[in-house]
This record gives sequence, structure tokens and C-alpha cells, in this order.
Amino acid sequence: MYIGEIASRCGVSVKTIRHYEAIGLLSDIKRQGSYRIYESADVEFVMLIKRAQSLGLSLTQLKQLKVTRHDLDWPAVMTLLEAKKQQVLVEIAALEQQKERLDFYHRDIKICLDKQNVG
Repeated sequence: MYIGEIASRCGVSVKTIRHYEAIGLLSDIKRQGSYRIYESADVEFVMLIKRAQSLGLSLTQLKQLKVTRHDLDWPAVMTLLEAKKQQVLVEIAALEQQKERLDFYHRDIKICLDKQNVG
């Protein structure tokens, strides 16, 4: 398949596919004349890249984990995902604290407004 078709199948732009190639995430793409010819394994790999990005992993991180054309260092991926999960848990705790502070100030202001309306 040509670049437009892989982009369409993966829900990305042609520019994105070219970017993945430029940074080495997609490599050793076969050519027929001046056209790149992609395989179904390339589609699967692009979809994997998209899923990893949706989890907050960067293209640089993914590039460092790539071991072959269509494969990653899966134990390293697991370690990276666990670190990302811990980071998310820290962020959740911080957001919960912020919510508690917002609730406190909201109640405080409501009490003040209620006192003004009584008096």
C-alpha cells in the first residue's frame, strides 16, 4: 500500500507517516521506483505508536525502545508504563488535594455570602 493508504488506515496524516520515518520509528520501507510500499505490519506498528502516545509516551521514548523494524523491547516498555502509571498516580493525588482546597474555599465563600444575606 502507498503512503496515503497507510495514513488513512491509521487515522494519521501523510506528514505523520513521513515524520515517523524521519525519526526512525518506521524504517526499511520497501520502495517501488520512487514510491514507498507499506505492509500490514507497518499499519499495526503505526497503530501501536498511536496507542503509546495516547498513554503519554513520547516518540523519543518509543524510538529508544525499538529493537527491530516492527518490534519493541517489551520488558523496557513494561518498565516505562509502570513509571508512567506512578507519575499519573502522583498527578491524581495532587489534583485531589487541589479539589479539596477548591471545595474548602467554595464553602468558605458560601458561608460569607450567607452571613451577608442574613445581616
